[in-house]
Amino acid sequence: MRSSSVGSSVGSWVVGSVCCAALASVAQGAIVASYTVGTGTQSSTVQFDFVTLGSGATNTYLYEVRHDAGLFGDDLFAIIAAEQPTNFAFEVITFSFGDALFSVGIGSDSASGFGTAPDYLDYWHYWTRESAVESWNESLIGFTDRAVSDGSWDGWVFNLGGAPATVPAPGALALFAFVGLRRARRTI
Repeated sequence: MRSSSVGSSVGSWVVGSVCCAALASVAQGAIVASYTVGTGTQSSTVQFDFVTLGSGATNTYLYEVRHDAGLFGDDLFAIIAAEQPTNFAFEVITFSFGDALFSVGIGSDSASGFGTAPDYLDYWHYWTRESAVESWNESLIGFTDRAVSDGSWDGWVFNLGGAPATVPAPGALALFAFVGLRRARRTI
């Protein structure tokens, strides 16, 4: 009995250490909320980073959007807005060259703009990747033209020219919660 208890304790320590290390890498971007919306056999993640000028503090929101095949980046926005009409709002402005994301509001965070002097960073920078383990790439196409796929990520960053904050995948957040609950149950 004692050896299995020790093995279990070691396993919990390892999992807890991995979770803490993963959370430490998120310190630059605080996850304010993570949501799952939509229905379907596939999922894509949309990440929004609201960066505060000067401090560089970042409020990050993650949306795991469930869907079926054949959608584009702007379709993910429509799904989120339909399911969270009082929590999520966005504005797109149409130009002759295409659509541009002008503003996003999530809960108490909101930001809008197309870039003003001197830094021209106050606009929504668009980043993409095909899975959570790949690096972010600045998108060379607009979100109305980006076909999303199962496991793809779209990242939006306001007030910073760099890639979205490093955060665990939504599934990893559930793992952190599970580990925390499991540890709490074991001590009772």
